[in-house]
Amino acid sequence: MTTFKRIVGAGALLILPQLAGADRPPQAVCQKMVEGDPSGQVTMEECLCTYNVANTVLDDDIKELLFESWYTGENITEQLNALPKPKRVPRQFKTMEQTFNKNCR
Repeated sequence: MTTFKRIVGAGALLILPQLAGADRPPQAVCQKMVEGDPSGQVTMEECLCTYNVANTVLDDDIKELLFESWYTGENITEQLNALPKPKRVPRQFKTMEQTFNKNCR
């Protein structure tokens, strides 16, 4: 599994308490990701790079859901599918993956 997929997928696998509050700093989000990664392979540097890529390439509504899921471990599939124009989500994740591979490796 690629590092990118581990980082994005780890958010859906984490079993962390739901904590309120949006607009957390990237370091707080990534600290939760690193601490809760069941594979133990997500590094802080990779997560921060992925966070920066997501912050650059994703629409605001998508990245808000993604970052919150990274922090809480909540599965956001249904929320992503409920967004306006849901077909843009996989396209944006593909762009995010390509940008990650170019800039974070």
